[in-house]
Amino acid sequence: MNKTRLQRLQQLLAAPVEAMTITKKAWTAEGGAKNPEPGDYLQRGEAFWLVVKTEGAELHILQSEAKLTPLERELLKWALQGGATKPAGGITDMENQARRLGDWIQQSIGAGDWRAEIPDRLELHNRLFDGMIPFLLLSEQSDAREPSYVELEKAFRSYISDEMLLIPIREREWLILGSDRLLAEVDTTEEELVEREETKEALQSLATGLHQMFTEEWGGECHVAVGEPIIPTESLVYTVGMLRETIYLGRKFHVGMQVHLPWLIHLERLLNGIPEPVRTRFMEEMAGRQDLFADPETVSTLDAFFAMDCNVSETAKRLFIHRNTLLYRLDKLKQEAGLDVRSFNDAVLVRIMLLLYKVTKRK
Repeated sequence: MNKTRLQRLQQLLAAPVEAMTITKKAWTAEGGAKNPEPGDYLQRGEAFWLVVKTEGAELHILQSEAKLTPLERELLKWALQGGATKPAGGITDMENQARRLGDWIQQSIGAGDWRAEIPDRLELHNRLFDGMIPFLLLSEQSDAREPSYVELEKAFRSYISDEMLLIPIREREWLILGSDRLLAEVDTTEEELVEREETKEALQSLATGLHQMFTEEWGGECHVAVGEPIIPTESLVYTVGMLRETIYLGRKFHVGMQVHLPWLIHLERLLNGIPEPVRTRFMEEMAGRQDLFADPETVSTLDAFFAMDCNVSETAKRLFIHRNTLLYRLDKLKQEAGLDVRSFNDAVLVRIMLLLYKVTKRK
């Protein structure tokens, strides 16, 4: 709060008002709510604390010994939460509601409460419905101009639909929720397994289009993760945490990839959970075989082979080479490393080695 507004507030309350910054831990230690929001009030003896803004693990508060009636407290809370339809600065009521939901999501993740359900007091609770598709978008261009909420919302609505909700989580990180009706255009069959695979392909296509739209409009590099349709009132916090982890693992194990799918990183998640000394010891034991991955052709061949589920014919098509050329490369790998990726056990071992090599070579 700037100095002028602070002085005006002191005049209205007829008492000194001090702007302070405290930790959320200090707030809860004094008896405050676990997930404080702007406008939350806490009486401390003769003085009170009033939350103005939440920022990570810190709270910007006002402290005063003014005597407030219940009505005055509600009016202050209304003012701090942006009760007007369009407050100063052009921030709409929808953006204020979205930011409050985003702050609550971030606080819940920070507190480790991934299973938290959205409380009724958050206005957007009533705009969430079953079967929403979650996208998490992270921009990495710290030196670029961050688009405004209104600009992003307009662009995403044109790409997704008017039912879309845009929720800022952290700086340059946005959650986009769209209706599962986006999947209605996908041709499906009667077989449930095939239908689910087609749904995943459609989700990947939507995420790729979202990434392309963002980079064409604002430039720079960004990452997009997408999940299967959810019941947001019950699993929104978990979903954001899962998609955030998906982007982190994708950036760590697959440099150069910008669209990340949680159902394709199960092995990466497992490897990331293994203690670093254990991973290092494993790679040292395989020291004689790591040199194979220094060859770009070998790496690209293996990446394509695993991406095509170890199917020789499909891998050859993807690499635009003859099937016999691919077989020659695989036989060469077998002769030099004693590992035949056409064998299940060896394929698993090479896949693990390749993923860990991509991480360790960058250190």
